[in-house]
Amino acid sequence: MSARKLLIVFFSLLVSIGSIGGCNNNGSGGNSNNDPVFLEGFELELAIELGELALVAYEQRIQCINGGKGAITVPSPYTLEEVIFESVSSFFDSTCLDDEGVIPIAFIATEGENIYVSFRGTANVTDDVDDIAAIQVPYTFVSDGGNVAQGFLDVYTDIESTILNKVNELAMSGNFENLFITGHSLGAALAFLAFPDFSENVGPIDSVLMYNFAGPAAGDSQFVTTYEAQESLNRISFRVVNTNDLIPKLPPQGLNCLLFSYEHVGGKFDILFGALLPELPDFADDGCNLITIGEQIAAYGLNNADGILENHSMCTYFSTLCNMGSDPLTCPQRAIGCDDGNANP
Repeated sequence: MSARKLLIVFFSLLVSIGSIGGCNNNGSGGNSNNDPVFLEGFELELAIELGELALVAYEQRIQCINGGKGAITVPSPYTLEEVIFESVSSFFDSTCLDDEGVIPIAFIATEGENIYVSFRGTANVTDDVDDIAAIQVPYTFVSDGGNVAQGFLDVYTDIESTILNKVNELAMSGNFENLFITGHSLGAALAFLAFPDFSENVGPIDSVLMYNFAGPAAGDSQFVTTYEAQESLNRISFRVVNTNDLIPKLPPQGLNCLLFSYEHVGGKFDILFGALLPELPDFADDGCNLITIGEQIAAYGLNNADGILENHSMCTYFSTLCNMGSDPLTCPQRAIGCDDGNANP
């Protein structure tokens, strides 16, 4: 078996434990004992709003499984403009009630002068395979895009033209000024890939703002350089990270390995909930031996499975942020899908 295939096997052990799903019903969560440092330009209420829409992306999957494509909704006051579907196999994954070949992966909505694009996180076997394809390939949606994870890029490439065409159609109408991008976990990785693409290739729009949650690293240093070069007063990017969450620490960063060299973009906003997990191994001594790295990650995942899942829950990301906001009494009602009995919406 090749080193690449072995790496995929070992990463799959971790992903199947630690990064599946948007919510797990682990109580109210949100026990944040830290005082967050608010970054310049970071808007808490906007982060809460976009966290709610990240939850909606998970809930749309459940709506389609139970009621078909016509059952997919967004909460008031948003208007659903388009649902984007990914192709899946009904042999492995749950699919829409009226279409055994697809499941929602993202949606576009509008409200006032705003356009919203929300990407769903990992929720099925098809997503698992995409998550673990960590060998890098070129990101070509902008010039000098560097290299990004093949699995994330495969998902994004399949849906990019559909999303970009609809967003451009809305932008060209002249009715919208702001474009917001969000997502959790895999959805956060897709939001990373969308930010430079939308910043450069969307038509007349005043601002592009991206807030994502629990995002894994998506690309190499050149991708980060090009990504951050897109940022300006009206092109702003933040990533909300539970400091106890394992997934934003993956794939392992700082390794100068061929087609496996990951760095994070800036704009990190720390929150805190869940249990403190042991430190990851120091992979620098492994000499870019991806088999050894994969073995260590798999062992770590198996030994810390419960804490990994708890610390990654989008429901707890949302409740932690919302309870910091201006109206915490509304948090339970806004936590869409977090208290409906679906352990993995």
